[in-house]
Amino acid sequence: MRHTLISIALIVIHSFFFSPQTASAIETGPHIGKLAPNFELQNLIGKKVNLSEFRGKVVLLNFWATWCTTCTAELPALEKLHSAFEDQGFLVLTVSLDGRPDPVRAFLKKKGLSLIVLMDTEKEASFDLYAVMALPVSFLIDRDGLIVEKYLGERDWNSGEIKKRISDLLRNQGRKP
Repeated sequence: MRHTLISIALIVIHSFFFSPQTASAIETGPHIGKLAPNFELQNLIGKKVNLSEFRGKVVLLNFWATWCTTCTAELPALEKLHSAFEDQGFLVLTVSLDGRPDPVRAFLKKKGLSLIVLMDTEKEASFDLYAVMALPVSFLIDRDGLIVEKYLGERDWNSGEIKKRISDLLRNQGRKP
């Protein structure tokens, strides 16, 4: 019985990750050098926010969830990065995939974080527009709204390399040819 359950689980996992639909979603996700897909989501107090409202700023768009330990581990570093460049036109915009805002509010309060959080309870932005298949994932978007980097997994957001990349973008020198 145990082997049967394990076999079924492996088939389901394989079918999800290697299905034509999944491959199609990965291929149709946003690409570096392309305009970041716009979306409208609610923040933690219910106000609707559009990504396009931040055109003119360099944005690090981070998808995460409270149940994702690597996601929550990197949030303090993301807040520190936001604070370091905020006065120069940089913004960290986080999108939570949690089903409700209450656990997100509680988590932020417990950790003393003040990041901007939008709620993607229906997974419209994360799955439909950005083809997010694992967390955390982040997109670095330049002042013109173009995706210039995609970061899969946890990062050291205060590394010299990332800070230089953001500084270059803030000076409009960060686009790759």
